[in-house]
Amino acid sequence: MRAGVLALGLVGLVAGCAGQDAGQPVAVSGKLDGVYQASGNEPFWHMTLAQNMLTLETPDKPRIAGPVLHAHAEGRDRLYEAQAMRVEVTAKACSDSTSGQNYADTVRIVTQGRTLTGCGGASLAPTSLNDTRWVVTALDGHRLADGNKAPSDTDRTTDQPGLKAGAPDMAPTLDINASGKVSGSDGCNRYVGGLEFGKNGHVKAAPQGGLSTLMACPGRRDALARQFSSLTRAATHWRMDGTALVLETEDKKTVRLRQVF
Repeated sequence: MRAGVLALGLVGLVAGCAGQDAGQPVAVSGKLDGVYQASGNEPFWHMTLAQNMLTLETPDKPRIAGPVLHAHAEGRDRLYEAQAMRVEVTAKACSDSTSGQNYADTVRIVTQGRTLTGCGGASLAPTSLNDTRWVVTALDGHRLADGNKAPSDTDRTTDQPGLKAGAPDMAPTLDINASGKVSGSDGCNRYVGGLEFGKNGHVKAAPQGGLSTLMACPGRRDALARQFSSLTRAATHWRMDGTALVLETEDKKTVRLRQVF
């Protein structure tokens, strides 16, 4: 889903769809304010289902909205029909083609002579973190103001040559490559290795490749770098908390990170 456009999540389904099939009624949550959302790409579209009303928005056509006239279930599918569209929601994991985020449902919409496909429902935690990049927002519960800044191509969190000694402060970063091995910045210098990420929450210690830069970082930045290195070396597993990545040690100390890409 497009960041900032959607906040996808299965909060609830419509209550009391008109004309429901009595033999196979669609399950309802009972939350009258529940909103189900889905979207897709190429072309981009965004659909909502709330209070018995289907709404579809696309950039190239007028907004379509109308009450659900018929709703029923067929196996793993939930079907919703309005005058101008038919929506099929299948309980099958779906990956957004732009962001790579996984969602609980695959959604198919037939309207005005065309078929739109995409994802909807609750966002799913990833099984793998390979090929992702993160910046630290908190160390053992202590928030880092610099964790709200995106790493740039001119500061010491990158591999760019010719870094200046006066580069701005940055929170530590964690770059995970295609095989699960890591590199990044400890908040002062570049590092390579030390951890290897596996699937489904597994993380293990790996050989440390050493520091690729040797900047002197006294005071707060040195303390930050040491704490980050100590916590990551002691990490025993990873988990997702919403969209945040959390590394946790055996004694429940944590490193919290947000995804850069």
